Amino acid sequence: MKILTALLKYDYGIKEQGFSYEYFNVYLPLCDVYGKENVLLFDYFTEVKQLGKAAMNKKLREIIKSEKPDVTLICLFTSEFDEETLVSLKDLTKTVVYFFDDPWRQDFVHYWIKYFDYFSTPDFYMYRQYKNEGIENVIYTPFGFNKKIYKRLDLPVKYEVSFVGGYSPLRGWILRNLEKQGIKTTVFGTGWGRGVRRLTQEEMVEVFNQSKINLNLSNAVYKDLSFLIWSCKSLENIRQLVVLKKTKEQVKGRHYEINACGGFQLSYFVPGLNIIYEIDKEIAVYESIDKIPESIKTFMKDEVMRKSIADKGYRKSVEEHTAQGYLYRLVEQVLT
Repeated sequence: MKILTALLKYDYGIKEQGFSYEYFNVYLPLCDVYGKENVLLFDYFTEVKQLGKAAMNKKLREIIKSEKPDVTLICLFTSEFDEETLVSLKDLTKTVVYFFDDPWRQDFVHYWIKYFDYFSTPDFYMYRQYKNEGIENVIYTPFGFNKKIYKRLDLPVKYEVSFVGGYSPLRGWILRNLEKQGIKTTVFGTGWGRGVRRLTQEEMVEVFNQSKINLNLSNAVYKDLSFLIWSCKSLENIRQLVVLKKTKEQVKGRHYEINACGGFQLSYFVPGLNIIYEIDKEIAVYESIDKIPESIKTFMKDEVMRKSIADKGYRKSVEEHTAQGYLYRLVEQVLT
């Protein structure tokens, strides 16, 4: 068995920012399952920067023709691939496009899927929608978590409430309102300004382990009037809202990662989350944004319930939601 993965090796293609999500959660888990010697990594984004688009496409085809992988899994970014090249690859290998954000990138998805043998979606209801549209070459593949990275460490509590993620106007507004309610949140990530830093992979796992409450906050479109008025006071917020393309939420990798570390998670609700975790037993969700302070205070007081939800969410993750397991099933389905 040989697999070629074509993806961004570095976060948004920037080496200084470290390895990408897909490197940690697609490439490395495949190496665990099939052996590193049997999983090829083609960093097409770096190749485009160094060689140009046409030369990158030619190089990819030459590698596949030479190595003869059984499956080629491509994580698309924008339009780095030539349609003709992708069609030609189908004569050499089974091709799969692995999507991360298809619920809100539907035009992008419907354009590209015709050039692949198969495509994946992490969203169960999108999977059903594709099936209802008569599209048969779709595979439901939740993100899961890399079991070699996300682990329960049994560290002492260091943070009351934490949030790990990049700044968005909505997230900024939520945390500002929490502070007004006397709830201080320790924040990590990019875009928050001076004094807030981005975590390494190892540090992020430690934070998930060391927090009483891990917040998982949406950054999709939100049309509350008071939020929009607040956002208009900042030119940067206005700019972000203008360019924001994320019109709906979905189950993300973070849902699995926090639970896999044994951390208690308070998340936004999105259809499909209830399929992977039992709400109020394996993960907690806030009823609405204005109810977040009340939810935090409730769970802060009830340590027994908080630990019970965290423990059950951890066990469900380990038993059912590893990226290694999901990717194995994806490959096997492609080859069936």
